[in-house]
Amino acid sequence: MNQYDVIVIGAGLGGLSCAARLSALGYRTAVFESHTLAGGFATEFTRKGYTFDVSLHGVGGLEEGSFGQMLKDCHVDQQIVPLRKKHPYSIRWEGQIIDIPSDVQEYVQLLKGMFPAEVAAIDKLFAGIRRFETGFTAFSSLTSWRKLAGLFKAGTFFRWTKMTTWEAVSQFGLSDRFTEFFTALWPYYGLPPKRLAALYFFIPWIGYHLEGTYYIQGGAQALSNALVEAIQSAEGEVHLRSQVSEIILERGKAAGVRLKKGDVYKANWVVSGISPHHTYGRLLESHNAARRELEAVTRLETGTSLTQLYLGLSCEPHELGISEEDLILCNEPDSETDYEVMMSGEYMKGNWMLTNYNAMDPTLNEAGKGVIAVTFLDRLENWPSARPEYKVKKKAVTQQILECLEQLYPGFSSKVVVAELGTPRTMQRYTANPGGAVYGYAQTVRQSGINRLKRKSAVNRLSLVGAWTQPGGGFQGAMNSGIMEADRIAAKLR
Repeated sequence: MNQYDVIVIGAGLGGLSCAARLSALGYRTAVFESHTLAGGFATEFTRKGYTFDVSLHGVGGLEEGSFGQMLKDCHVDQQIVPLRKKHPYSIRWEGQIIDIPSDVQEYVQLLKGMFPAEVAAIDKLFAGIRRFETGFTAFSSLTSWRKLAGLFKAGTFFRWTKMTTWEAVSQFGLSDRFTEFFTALWPYYGLPPKRLAALYFFIPWIGYHLEGTYYIQGGAQALSNALVEAIQSAEGEVHLRSQVSEIILERGKAAGVRLKKGDVYKANWVVSGISPHHTYGRLLESHNAARRELEAVTRLETGTSLTQLYLGLSCEPHELGISEEDLILCNEPDSETDYEVMMSGEYMKGNWMLTNYNAMDPTLNEAGKGVIAVTFLDRLENWPSARPEYKVKKKAVTQQILECLEQLYPGFSSKVVVAELGTPRTMQRYTANPGGAVYGYAQTVRQSGINRLKRKSAVNRLSLVGAWTQPGGGFQGAMNSGIMEADRIAAKLR
């Protein structure tokens, strides 16, 4: 029977978590995905016997924290095996590798040892972070705006939502050098600290340092598969290789979908987990309100993409001197300069993130096989659209990266069995995201928090979920959007 309570378009984490949460609440759901795998960026692929995790580097609070609660909300917590990371990340800083401690007090002592002239200011910063965390918790737990006591506790949180990451840190009188070091993880959020909303830096920071940093055994695909299983075990369905070509409207309400191959499926509610550009454009071409919304969402600033080099080695990474789990290779200490050179395609002048999957999950590949990934910010315009020129550039960039790794780790090149480069055009091809964006809209102050695109759409009984919408990008943001919207839909359908 092609009739459901809710239909979800797109099997990214936003769509899957929405469907899984609705399934847990007793609603019959169906998910339609054009790709051969469920998960969006939370997937894996294999080459020559090597398994590569597409995107997961780490998440905060996987056991008792906020991420763990989301897993419980979707009834998948028992299917996920959390692997506690030794460090949230490490950084090659001024020629020295520094491991960032998970424990807050150890982190404070590390910073005070590195910046002894700024001890008092460091204490003020961390006191501010604690107030921000208290306010965030109070605000998040509000069930009614009448609970003013919670709002009073959220003063610092509200103030910081109007700041960039740089403004939030430097307000305590800390030096530029300190701020650059403290915010070195900014590439994971897509913008340098002077442009990145403080909200998107400090909420993950709280997860990493107060709730612990984790990887998932089996990688991101294990999470996506668990969500699929939760949907199916509740008599829901996940259809792969099933591209939606149209959202069907009846009396101005979303009432179902039509697939590219012609099949029609009906529902009381439709959720789109793909980009709002495609939702309001390709899927709702004839709807007047959708045309107005398409103009509005197109004017918003799209976030950056990434280039990633996935490397399969004939030895364990530690044999080459790579022992860290996540290592930032900091060649350019100025974040604004780093961002500009990457956006202009001068990749050898900027900073890279090196992820050692063997150190995080030894079971992901067979013993003796090493898997690492090199990641850096990029944009679609840096890559030719013509296939011959594109292939030439891919080969050249791959070779440049390998030469740099050979300099850092002598003997590296001779151990490479697989070298697969994913570019912004790869990201665009697999997700259909404009510009190959991986964080949805750019996570600026103007596009963060309550200013971010709402999940409630201009079309009655049509919702938007995923990185493009509130609360924002990343694994936690995308899943949160799906779960929160599922709860709202359930209340409406009650």
